[in-house]
Amino acid sequence: MKTKIITAYWMDAEGYPFQSTRTSLKTRYQGSLISHCKGIDYPIICYTHKRNEQELLDLKENNNLTNLEIKLLELSDMKYHKQISEIRDVNFDTDLSGRGPEIMWGKFQALEQELDDCDRIYWIDCGLQHPGIFPWMYCVPYGDKKYHIGVTRPVWADKEITQYDFTNLLNTKIFDKLNKICDGKVASLTSNGPQIGYGFYQENNILDYGFLGPYPIGGLIGGDTNSMKSYLKSFWETCEKVMDKKVLCTEEAIMKVAHDENKDIMIPFTFDVYATNEHDHYHFELWEPSCNKPKPLYMVWHDILNYE
Repeated sequence: MKTKIITAYWMDAEGYPFQSTRTSLKTRYQGSLISHCKGIDYPIICYTHKRNEQELLDLKENNNLTNLEIKLLELSDMKYHKQISEIRDVNFDTDLSGRGPEIMWGKFQALEQELDDCDRIYWIDCGLQHPGIFPWMYCVPYGDKKYHIGVTRPVWADKEITQYDFTNLLNTKIFDKLNKICDGKVASLTSNGPQIGYGFYQENNILDYGFLGPYPIGGLIGGDTNSMKSYLKSFWETCEKVMDKKVLCTEEAIMKVAHDENKDIMIPFTFDVYATNEHDHYHFELWEPSCNKPKPLYMVWHDILNYE
């Protein structure tokens, strides 16, 4: 079964027009990408633009990332860039989660471009592996309490990139299991409560109904390639409806509509909060319902492994 993992690294494009992720987060994104490649034994394709190509090539060579393929996709070449630009020029909105639609919607163009020669395909955010979303107990180099409790200066302070390795939890086993359960299905990470606003759909007469949970997030989505084609059709049709009303929005707002229109093929893995320390300040106690605390995001990986 041929499987691809897709991600993207569009940096150094802060501010107008593309609002890329802050350059200060490069270390996190690079460290997480290294961990994706070393912990997941499948081909990983990372889309980027010319300005970041060389640093990714260097990252690949310096870390021996043999399963990493780097492809160019300029933000100005994204689907709907002309329409997005026209809307943005009239009403530049800096409140799109800090990123332009070319970047947020672009993950689905990257997925779409890789559909033809694989059985399973998954998007994973480049910077997903970081403390806060993953508990320290799963960090490969710093998974012992001695590195955290009673420490005034973190051991990784002078080599920050080493902290973004949570492959004790996010690894090949996750995708092996997803491959098994996603026959004709698409898996997604979803929150039980909304993480963003959806009111603009009704305010701008785009949709005449409201939403109930679950609410998809963009960290990981994918599964059966043919089922992803149906999902992507809904996604792009919704993008067009939004732009017809001269509105721009996050990819997660679009994903909600695509999810609901394809409920019969979706497998949602749900959580309540992103943070890991609602029930354990030091991130070393596994959450369980008896904690009487919100379910943290990292439990979705356990849910995937335990899915029947």
